[in-house]
Amino acid sequence: MKKIVLLFLALAPILGLAQKKEEIKVKLSGFVSAEAIVDTRKTINSREGDVLLYPASKLSDINGADLNDRSQLYMTSIHSRLNVGISGFEAFGAQGSACIQGDFVGTSNDKVGLFRLRHAFVKLNWEKDELLVGKYWHPMFVTSCYPNVLHWGGGLPFNVLGRAPQFRYTRKLSKKGYAMLAVLSEMDFKSTGPEGANVKYAQQASIPEFSAQLKYDLAKGFSLGATAGYKFLKPMLVNEMGAKTDELLSSYQMNAWMSLKTDKIAWNLQTIYGQNMYNFVMIGGYGVKQVKANGDYEYTNIKTTSVWSDVYTTKGNVHYGLFAGYTKNLGADDDLAKDTDGFVGLYSRGADIDYVYQFGPRVEIYSGSFMIGTQVLYTAAAYGETQVNGTVDHAHEVGSTRFQLHFKYTF
Repeated sequence: MKKIVLLFLALAPILGLAQKKEEIKVKLSGFVSAEAIVDTRKTINSREGDVLLYPASKLSDINGADLNDRSQLYMTSIHSRLNVGISGFEAFGAQGSACIQGDFVGTSNDKVGLFRLRHAFVKLNWEKDELLVGKYWHPMFVTSCYPNVLHWGGGLPFNVLGRAPQFRYTRKLSKKGYAMLAVLSEMDFKSTGPEGANVKYAQQASIPEFSAQLKYDLAKGFSLGATAGYKFLKPMLVNEMGAKTDELLSSYQMNAWMSLKTDKIAWNLQTIYGQNMYNFVMIGGYGVKQVKANGDYEYTNIKTTSVWSDVYTTKGNVHYGLFAGYTKNLGADDDLAKDTDGFVGLYSRGADIDYVYQFGPRVEIYSGSFMIGTQVLYTAAAYGETQVNGTVDHAHEVGSTRFQLHFKYTF
């Protein structure tokens, strides 16, 4: 009997640990998607054409015919997704959870079809506080207020799109809202510079990005919120004369949103304003404003603004939605430097675009966990001549209509 008691005492910690492990829950979820897309004009897009930005500008052949005035067809399933959710553990007096999520979009066009890390984070939740560490949505992408469109661009280039490694702290404000602070870096969604899109410009700056957010529920189903952030880049380590350079570029971004949800309808509305919005997959970026006597570049931001609205029904087996968005190039903070070859350095998406707008309806039909959706989007972009102040003059519109058929099974 004494040996049995001693054996039980020896095994008690192990048995206790095993019991705690059994409380941890692991849930596998995700969806399988398939899409067919037709654009009436060549578009600037990404990921097998699925991520739409805007129609391509006119490109004349030797006879003056527009080479980009042609339709395109895409069929893809790369957005099929797997998610592993973990919950049920405790740490530092908080309830813990974790998530690992991926899809087959790849981190660039040449890696389409490869499995990529989409989210990977751990959360600790206390009564009023939450700590999130890992890769997750950038705070500028508001998870409670985003375009619920069928195409996977998430309302680009009118809404931001971005996920980033981060440390995020959130404090509940009574039961009606929260305040959030985050420090971030870059990963898949990169800033651009002299060597193209690359995370090294943010890494070389050695200063994290800072972001803050507030949300408040004014009434049941009616919320207002705002986000503001500040980031730093060091585009070059060695200047054109071969000397070490420490020139930094700093820029800010902000948004404000409204979300209204009832039993039958939802309406999300957001406006965005910022400098150097390239890493958010919006138009804009930065350029060189001056070349110093020692060969160093000084930089200036290009400003961008946008507004979008998305309204959709939420009840029944058939849902209807309507999206509309507009974004505008506001030019640079300072004049851009030029030489005999043109601009000394201009690192911007859509530098020759004055504005872009988009609108279109969608219909989703549900049968259990299976959905069939269709969407029509008209997108227009105004192309012109980039001015020394970063604005665009003598602009002319080109437009394209996208027809999309979408199938999705969620598990």
